[in-house]
Amino acid sequence: MKKLSILTAVFILFSLSFASSPPQSAHDLFQKALTKERAEGNLEEAIQLYEKVVQTAKDKALAAKAQLRIGFCYEKLGLREAQKAFQKVIDNYPNQSEAVKTAREKLALLLKAQAVIEKGRKEFKITKIHTEKRREGYFSPDGKKFALADYGNLWIRDISSGKEVHLVDDSSLILDLFWSPDSKTIAYVNLAWNVNVVSVKGGPSKTIIKIDPESEKAGNFIYPSGWTADGKKLVFRDSSKGLFAIPRDGGNWEEIYRFSSAEEAKKRINENMALSPDGKLVAYDSKRNNNTDIYIMPVGSKKSIRVTFDSASDSWPRWSYDGKWLAFSSKRSGDSRIWVVRISSDGKPAGKAIQVTREEADNGAWTHDGSISFMTSESTVHIFSANMDGSEEIQLTKLKGATYPRWSPDGKKIAFVRWDRLTGNKAIWTIPSKGGEEKRLTTGEFPVWSPDGEKIAFRSLDYGTLSKGGKAEPIGIWTIDSDGRNPKLIAQELDGWEIAWSNDGKYIIGSKHIEESEEHWLAGHNLFRITVKSGKLEELNVKGQMVDTSPDGKKVVYSRFAGFEKSFWLAENFLPKKK
Repeated sequence: MKKLSILTAVFILFSLSFASSPPQSAHDLFQKALTKERAEGNLEEAIQLYEKVVQTAKDKALAAKAQLRIGFCYEKLGLREAQKAFQKVIDNYPNQSEAVKTAREKLALLLKAQAVIEKGRKEFKITKIHTEKRREGYFSPDGKKFALADYGNLWIRDISSGKEVHLVDDSSLILDLFWSPDSKTIAYVNLAWNVNVVSVKGGPSKTIIKIDPESEKAGNFIYPSGWTADGKKLVFRDSSKGLFAIPRDGGNWEEIYRFSSAEEAKKRINENMALSPDGKLVAYDSKRNNNTDIYIMPVGSKKSIRVTFDSASDSWPRWSYDGKWLAFSSKRSGDSRIWVVRISSDGKPAGKAIQVTREEADNGAWTHDGSISFMTSESTVHIFSANMDGSEEIQLTKLKGATYPRWSPDGKKIAFVRWDRLTGNKAIWTIPSKGGEEKRLTTGEFPVWSPDGEKIAFRSLDYGTLSKGGKAEPIGIWTIDSDGRNPKLIAQELDGWEIAWSNDGKYIIGSKHIEESEEHWLAGHNLFRITVKSGKLEELNVKGQMVDTSPDGKKVVYSRFAGFEKSFWLAENFLPKKK
């Protein structure tokens, strides 16, 4: 599988002098340590800060929490000190029941893993197979081949020789592919929601499922989930009907599970389903009680067995070839990683879930020998400034993941967007244009400066915590002072992406979905303008998504979608519609 090498962390340790600055409280240190751990990935420095919290905190609950996070950091580093750190939670904070419970669970898993290693077993051995920056990789069940996909192309690579054969050139984007258990056939689904099969020996691919145009218009889709154990049938999901199987060469559908009604299908549209090798159990993920977990349902039964109970999201179940284990993706450690849990013959969990990958991982797939192949990647994005000729390039941001830079009118600051791991949302930040301290303003995206540079307008992406008290605020267009004070909701109705501020500072222009469109989910938008002072919303005589206004404020440039093609347009005299 494609695996990008994990970047080696290089840590620069700054000496901290508290003599010249106000002393930080234990709570402030804890929040700073969280940022180091989760946002920066600087685990060593995070450990140092957590240890200061343990030493100085008068609040036993906070001290226990800090000691617990020390264990998490050591665990991510793969060090045995994690066991000692978790044991300290148990020994030093016996009255902190939640922290002690978590520490006991983590310690039990670590001790079990250590026992496995000492006995010479190799369940947790991780081997790098392949590195590539472009193509998606899929390991064959026999462990001898890769399938490498890039847009509509598919190659087969022999792992031992490195030789590649170009297998498929599809006119539509390949979304996902599935090896047959005998490693002789590949099924793949493309952007048109058609399912095709092709022999790894070469030859033309064959479409075995073609979605009905009317069904596709209604928003339905077809998606495979794997093969039956004998490799004779492909198991797939029809989002409007349920779970089915079809012969390798096409033919009649065999029903595995059918939704009882259109309402049930609608509720379960985002679930992923997988049939066990013996054909008796269906594993699926489902969002119930505002949390996604793994469930198992015996075929022919409506009763389900809950498999995972963690507060983090658990999804994408995949059966091992012997049917004794389920692999799934979980965000228990922050980013998505692969975990496994043993399953008894009656579909009940037969033990606690075990974390398999230490880094973020996708496309987890089993091989016949019980190994799991997966894909991982690491990217670092920063904001730079430079002269037009490329000279005097300066890296401005220090924390990774900065995107969407926007200059302030006076050129002294840059607003940008960064994914905020602490809240799970995007956030608006600013930084001096010549470099300096980065400042987080609020949760949101698409920042635009007011003409006087005193405020920033933005779109709230999700129910972020804009207020200091952590109160959930509504989605919409907001303004905030450039120093991060006074967030204010201007218009809750606008749901488009980009926004722009008029040159005179009186209006913010955005877009709103006003009609359903068969072409594209963003095709049914019209432009609106908001009077900043009063919040008055007026529809303009323009259909499209907002991009920007001209410097004189008399024109707008906007985008339209036709199918999946995006085009840009220019409008003049964009007056409000007459009532």
